[in-house]
Amino acid sequence: MPLRICFSVAVVLWLSCFVSAQTQSYELAAEEYRVLATAIDTFRNEGTASHPLIADHTSTFECGSSCNGMQRRGCNGLRAKNESPTERLVIVKRDLPALEKDTVSDFLLKNGRCSEITKKVPAASAYFLFGSSTTENPPAGWEHPDFFYFSRVAFNREQTQALLNISFMSGTDGADSRGRYFLFVKKHGKWEPVASSAVWPLE
Repeated sequence: MPLRICFSVAVVLWLSCFVSAQTQSYELAAEEYRVLATAIDTFRNEGTASHPLIADHTSTFECGSSCNGMQRRGCNGLRAKNESPTERLVIVKRDLPALEKDTVSDFLLKNGRCSEITKKVPAASAYFLFGSSTTENPPAGWEHPDFFYFSRVAFNREQTQALLNISFMSGTDGADSRGRYFLFVKKHGKWEPVASSAVWPLE
């Protein structure tokens, strides 16, 4: 086979793999949904959120606009406008010393653009999705819902550690509303939140 043809085939194969990887990287994996479920159930069990409404698209590092409607200090909840994504994650790493380099890298990779959240969250608590891709309405009794805006979930290589950003707006107590990065660890096959790092408080 001529060298030029071999090179062309190699380029096509490389581009095909690259496009496939890019597509896959913006779809939530099953393990991400399990971490979201743990977060929802934790807020519910702590009495912080009794009626969870979940944005149907993830938050990103974007500033100036968002695909899920979340705006805080000019950005989508993951950072302040005057800092870069890397600068914010340096602060997160300072607050969460156990955070691994692989987890940080995965978070930067996944949260450059938004992804759709579908009704695959295996939470024990009842929840509803809201946003541009959902039409489902909460039932009676949900007059004061609690709003969750999730980032993508990042993992270390072994998937024993996870990092998730949550922007939370309480429907009953404004003092509970805030944005934080949460560190989860897997113990006996289940995810548990172990520490957090603040991004913004409700002012």
